[in-house]
Parts: sequence; structure tokens; C-alpha cells
Amino acid sequence: MSSHPLPTPAQWLRANASRGGRWNRVIMLAATGSTLLLLLQAWAIASVVYRLAIEHAPLSSLTLPLIILPVAFLGRGALAWLRTEAGVRCGLAIRQSVREDVLRRIGERGPLWSQRQHSAALGNQVWDQVDALQNYYADYRPQMLLCGTIPLIILCAVLPVSWAAALILLITGPLIPLNMAMIGWGAKNLQDQQLTETHRMSRHFLDTLKGMPTLRLLGRSHQQANEIYAVSEGVRQRNMKVLRLAFLSSSALEFFASVSIALLATYIGFTYLGQFDFGTWGKGLSLFGGLFMLILSPEFYQPLRDLGVHYHAKAEAEAAAQVLMPLLTEAPPSADASTTTTKHWAVPDTLGITLNHVSCRYPGQASPALNDVSFSVAAGETIAVIGPSGAGKSTLLTTLLGFMQPEQGTITLHSGERLDHLLTSEWQHALSWVGQHNALIPGTLADNLTIALPDDQPFDEDRLWEALDKTDLRCWANQLPQGLHTRIGDGGQPVSGGQARRIGLARAFLRDAPLVLLDEPTASLDQQSERIVNRAIATLSKGRTVIMLTHRLSLLNQADRILLLEQGRVRAFDTLSALSQPHGPLANVIDAAHADLDTQGEPS
Repeated sequence: MSSHPLPTPAQWLRANASRGGRWNRVIMLAATGSTLLLLLQAWAIASVVYRLAIEHAPLSSLTLPLIILPVAFLGRGALAWLRTEAGVRCGLAIRQSVREDVLRRIGERGPLWSQRQHSAALGNQVWDQVDALQNYYADYRPQMLLCGTIPLIILCAVLPVSWAAALILLITGPLIPLNMAMIGWGAKNLQDQQLTETHRMSRHFLDTLKGMPTLRLLGRSHQQANEIYAVSEGVRQRNMKVLRLAFLSSSALEFFASVSIALLATYIGFTYLGQFDFGTWGKGLSLFGGLFMLILSPEFYQPLRDLGVHYHAKAEAEAAAQVLMPLLTEAPPSADASTTTTKHWAVPDTLGITLNHVSCRYPGQASPALNDVSFSVAAGETIAVIGPSGAGKSTLLTTLLGFMQPEQGTITLHSGERLDHLLTSEWQHALSWVGQHNALIPGTLADNLTIALPDDQPFDEDRLWEALDKTDLRCWANQLPQGLHTRIGDGGQPVSGGQARRIGLARAFLRDAPLVLLDEPTASLDQQSERIVNRAIATLSKGRTVIMLTHRLSLLNQADRILLLEQGRVRAFDTLSALSQPHGPLANVIDAAHADLDTQGEPS
């Protein structure tokens, strides 16, 4: 974990603004250009009115301001569109970059960390919290920067006409941000409460959906619906509080802006009536000067008013940043942090591994999940790991996958390298993994197979078909509407559990790694699928080191040796025949499996 304190949400948001790239500059240039065109527009309007009303000039002498007026109007419209488009693209670029960081950090923390998080909370971070940054970067932050440039440009244009009018603008301008700051204190608290309530509703709703079959069977679905209604009602009430505050803020800003413009108009009016004779540099105030300032005065306050309209985006983004910062700014626990060598490690053709007094402990747990475990696996050997629930089997596999670091002991390769001296990413190139639940990514069958290939390997359709042959999936793939290019899984061709398991094995064949890790590869399969998977595993084991978690007799027979774990310790490590001898640790297990085999024809 990082020893540095976390930045404040405002600091974190400012630091990430550079992810918007050139769009930040486009926003500023478009807004500044629009303000300069506004000066031309105000000059043109004031010139036309003054010369027609006071000088009675013919229209033919007003060609220049009459041409400038529509050009400035159209130009401001085009620049307003450009500024809006740039704001949207800036927010999109930042959100995509932050979301990539969030997904990468989740991946760096590995499945152990992810499993301890609520899936709704993780989904909320990846989507809702990142999306909450959009309006901050698209609207609020650009508007905050423009509040320092546009009023200054207008102030410089008004000052040569009347220093008194410039002084009125300068004094009344801060009233709006002061009002925003007062309202903002309450807005942030409400936004934090709303965010907490939204998280709670997301987790509650997802848990209810997962447990709906059980709730229906127990007759509790209506009761749970009432609870969901109560939670959603709490979210609605907090949303309404935030909206009420936003409307109050907008009304207050409009009030202060209107009063400020009225003060300027009052000064101009009394100057024309002869009641005021100051503030015009001794030159008097012409109709041109008065109109010019009145046209510009609303635009002087407009950036501040727009900032108030978007102020809720700041509160929303800061609340989201509060959730995202711990994930993005704290360094995840990783083997890479403790790596003591920078030498590149090439994946060997064969791989043996030795665990020497290895102990592993989950965060917050008093007793270790693996306790002083020592054993050695020769290159090309197949090891079956068995034991009761909680014996440490999954922990062993997780440690070998590189997702968990031993608190004691060492893991050494037979070539001499220590596992904690290798980059986790390089070590994982030497692994193939097939679990009980093989994730299918959105895409085609080819997409789901090629994710097992290194990035530098080109797409080879013949290799894909060869892997499908080894897992008895060629016939099924040939029957798909577009073959390898058929979309499978959600939104595509349905895939059974057995087919998904065999796709996982096909990935292992394509990866062609020297060490294969299998997690109950035949669990929950019917007898036919189990036979197919067993044959594929026998083929996969040739020339590779295999460590598999299983209790199936058919797979135990394929293993060279069996590792029996109990309460995190090694109880026995020997061949199946030795462990199943009378009074051996597996004698009763093997007898029961043979009895089941006699009655059903297949191990259960």
C-alpha cells in the first residue's frame, strides 16, 4: 500500500484534467473567440443604433457594422457548438482513460481482492462513478476556467468607456461565486449521502436478483419487493433534495446577476439624466458607450451564472472521486513490488516447481490458509490435489497463479529461479489455467479462443480448429451459423456448461504453456462431457506439468502422485496405489468410488 496520503477529491480531479488532451485547449480557444466576437457584435449594434438615432446617418454608411453583425452572430453560434462538442469529447476521453485505469487496477489486485468486493459496488465504480466525471470535465471545469478569462476581457473593454461601470462589475461579480460557495457546502454533503444510498440500493437489488429463485420458493418475494421499494424510496428522496438545492442555487444566481445588471443600468440612466457626472474619464457618456456596456454586462455575469448551473456536477464528481481514489492511487499488493531482479525470464519448454515451507494467509484471518507446505513436482509430472473443504486447495492454486504471495517460505523452479524474483506477468506466461467456470467474453468463438494466445502471435485459424479437435468441439463449431466467427454467449449462440469447460481446455492447448493448473475440471458435468474432458486432459498432460484439483477417480488415476491437504498442511503425498492401501488415507474414498463405479458405470 502507498505510504503517501491520498489527495483531496479536488486535487485528484485537477490532476486528471490533462487526460482530456487537446480538447481542453479547444474549449478555451472557442470560448475566448466567442467573447471577442461578442465585442464586435456589441460594437456593431451600438454603432448602428447610435448613428441612426443620433447622427441620422444613411444605411449606406453602415455597411461595415451591418456586415459584422450577422458574421459575429453566426461565428458565435459555430464557436458555441465547437465548445460544446469539445467539452463532450474531453469528458469522454477522460472517462475512457480513468475507466481503463480502474479495470487495470482491478486486474492487478487479482481475483482474491475482487471476490471480497461486492459485485454491485465494483460495477458501480467501473460505470456509474466514472460516468459521474463527465459533466465535471465537459461543463464545470471549463466554465470555471472561463470565469477568469471572459469577465476579464469584458472588463478591459468596458474600462476605457467608464471606470465607474467597470468598478460596478468588479464589485458585484464576486457576489455570485460567494453565493455558490455557501450553497456548495450543503450540496457536497447531500451528494455524498445520495451516492451512499445509491450504492446501497445497487447492492441490495443485485443480491435480491441473485436470490430470487430461493425467495420465490420460500414465498418471500413480495416481502423483498417491499424492501426494495423502501430502499428505492430513500434514493428518490435524496435525489429530490439534491435537485431542490440545484434549483435554489440557480434562482439565487439569477437574482444576484439581475440585481448587478440593474445597478449598472441605473448608473447609466442617471448619467444620461445628468444626476451623475463621474466615471467617464471626463468625456461624458454617449449613447454608443451606454449601449455597448449594457450589451456586454449580461455576458460579464453569464460565465458565473453558468458555473452555478453546473456546480452540482462538481459535487457529484468529488463524491465519485472519493470512491475512485483509493482504488486508483494506492499501489496494489503485487509480487512485482518485491521483485529483486530486472533480468528478463524466458518461458522454458518444461517446468518443475518446489514449495519449501510455504505459508499463506488471507487478509484479516488469524490462521493461515496454507501452513508450512512443502512438496516438489517434477517437470512433466501430473499431480492431483485433494482434501476436504477449507483444506487450502484453492489457496495453493491461487498462489501458484501469482495472485497471492506467501508470507513465509519460498517457491523455486527447478531451473533455479525463485518465484518471488520473477515478474508476475512473466510468470503467468508459463501457465495455462482451466477452472470450473470458464468466462466467455462478448464476441465470437474465435475471439474466445484467441484470448489465450500471446499478443505477438498472429491469428491462425488452423491452430484454432486443431484445439477444437482435441476437445471434441469441431462438430459443434461446424454447425454454428458462421463457424468460428459466430457470436457466442450472451446475445449469441447459447453455450452449455460442458462446452464452456471444453472451450477453456481449447484455450489451454492454444496457450501451450509448460505448467497447467486445473480447478475441478470435471465438476458438475454429465457423464458424456466428463469422458470427453478426461480424454482432453490426458492429451493436454503429455509433455506438460499438470497440477489439478479434483476428487474424481478417473482423474486421480491419471495423476502420477496425489497431494492430500488437511487444514492447510500436507497430510500425504504419494501415488494413488500407495495412498489407497488398507488403512491408508484414501482407502475409504477409493472403496466408495469403486462401489459407485460398479452401480453407475462412471465415478460420481
